Amino acid sequence: MDSLSHQHDSDAIIIGAGLGGLLSAAQLLQRGKRVVVLERLPHCGGRFTAKTFQGVQVSTGAVHMIPFGSSGVLARMLRRLHIPHHFFDADVFASFHVHGKQIRSKGLLGTLKVFGPRQFFWFTRVGYLMFIRRLPAHERDLPFDQWLARHIDVKRNRELTAFFERISRFALSLELHQVSTAEVVGTTKNMLRFGAPGIVEGGCGALTAELQRHVTEQGAEVRLQCEVQQILHSDGQVAGVRARNKTNGEEYLLHAPVIISDLGPRATNALLNNVQIRQADVLQHHTPTAVEYPVHEAIGLKVHFLSDVSLIPHKGIMYCLDTQRIAGIVQPTNCDPRLAPPGKHLLISHQVMQSNNVEEEKKLALADLRLLFGETFEKHCRILTMSAYRGEWPVNRIAQGEDLPAETSIQGLYLVGDAVKPSGYLMVEGVAQSVNSFLDLFDAIEQGKGLIRNVTPPPSRLNALRWLWEAPGNSKEKHGHILP
Repeated sequence: MDSLSHQHDSDAIIIGAGLGGLLSAAQLLQRGKRVVVLERLPHCGGRFTAKTFQGVQVSTGAVHMIPFGSSGVLARMLRRLHIPHHFFDADVFASFHVHGKQIRSKGLLGTLKVFGPRQFFWFTRVGYLMFIRRLPAHERDLPFDQWLARHIDVKRNRELTAFFERISRFALSLELHQVSTAEVVGTTKNMLRFGAPGIVEGGCGALTAELQRHVTEQGAEVRLQCEVQQILHSDGQVAGVRARNKTNGEEYLLHAPVIISDLGPRATNALLNNVQIRQADVLQHHTPTAVEYPVHEAIGLKVHFLSDVSLIPHKGIMYCLDTQRIAGIVQPTNCDPRLAPPGKHLLISHQVMQSNNVEEEKKLALADLRLLFGETFEKHCRILTMSAYRGEWPVNRIAQGEDLPAETSIQGLYLVGDAVKPSGYLMVEGVAQSVNSFLDLFDAIEQGKGLIRNVTPPPSRLNALRWLWEAPGNSKEKHGHILP
């Protein structure tokens, strides 16, 4: 090993400047801690930022959408941190492409037009079993497809079954047999209690830039293109990291009593064993035996495309009930036209990858787009990017409901991010709540108390009633920057 430069001391080292890492940095800075953030890429944000491509804000992961919108966990945290932001909440429950046409549903009652009277009856029956009746203990761990088959005739209720399938694929990047009934119920309850999803003003990249600016102004040292080689620990306690500057090859040691990893459990475990995990290693199952970490990640494929004409007439999600692969599509320029060139409409589709053949998955996505939009797609649309999310760059490093706790077996080492989402919290809401979980542990140690103060409880169940006729959120308010 090359000679190491002198040691740098801090109160906390954060590995990875994704959303979880940046939020953790901001929270620790608010507590007066000295923080160093290490990021191997030349930019912050990870899978929650965007790159400008042909005048379009192409997202690196998230579809510019926040699951719980302006009422959610992430929004609350941003307000507490005094981070300027604005989310444009959806103005409908959703729309559904079924039987060759798109049907808009302003609220849950509007799904009557999608399902018809018979299936709508079973829809309300399932709603009662999921949200009003207490879920029996023997049903909690059932895969949701089995639970659904116990309560409805899935063959006679094809659209209703497809409704649950598509929502699971779009929101969780999982098939129904891959997620437990308890997790589906918990997640859906939270979605209804918090409110409508929202699109980030300026896109994911704008919010990441605000977070990076904030933590830098508050005194954090953010080192980009800095790759952590090893997490140093002794006698069950973290001591620091060995890192390398990718631009000049210099290696150095950083010492701190607290390390927060936003890399996921597999990569973190590898660094504890002085090994680095690469994308090719994961895809080819060549992970060294010493750091084998069995995980079930959520994988998917996303398509960005531009259209000369508007294809979705609302600010929510269009679920596709009659497609082979694509589960849902959003048109974020309905909220912020600046995400695309003037006069153009940006659309983003998402699907679960059902095979390891990426090229075949892309072909099926294109076939679905032609099915959905016909000649309009051929005449007015242009594909920008088609991106697969798997391996060390998946949708979620651990599937919904299988997440790990923030605390690890090494004292002072904590996990945040999409593999540490508390039950019932999805996507970036789960990432923000994972930071709250870490803060509860950290504050308890700092203050010598075990009081939970950070984890955000969901709003009243009565909020869910508004979904019957409209999407709860800020869609009726005048749009402007939200400043805490």
